[in-house]
Amino acid sequence: MRLIDAKAALEKIYLAGEAIKEYSGRFYEGKFNGLQCAYEIINDMSTVEERKHGHWVRHNNIIACSECIWDMYWEEGNTELNYCPSCGAKMEGD
Repeated sequence: MRLIDAKAALEKIYLAGEAIKEYSGRFYEGKFNGLQCAYEIINDMSTVEERKHGHWVRHNNIIACSECIWDMYWEEGNTELNYCPSCGAKMEGD
């Protein structure tokens, strides 16, 4: 998945549509309608947040997420969790 700046994409689609409106003919009407559809599709899409990346921090017998500081007692296997159950951060190494 690739995250994009939806606002910038909508602006470029809008500007392309404005440039096409200057021309006439079925071809240009078709292109303009296609751009309008693309604009509406992007505008209606849900927002996806970029995923955080963190690591487990161990202090005595407690481990905590480096992103949200959510903590739990350290037990064998806890550090094998590849994400934080609290904030969803992807755990990458120590």
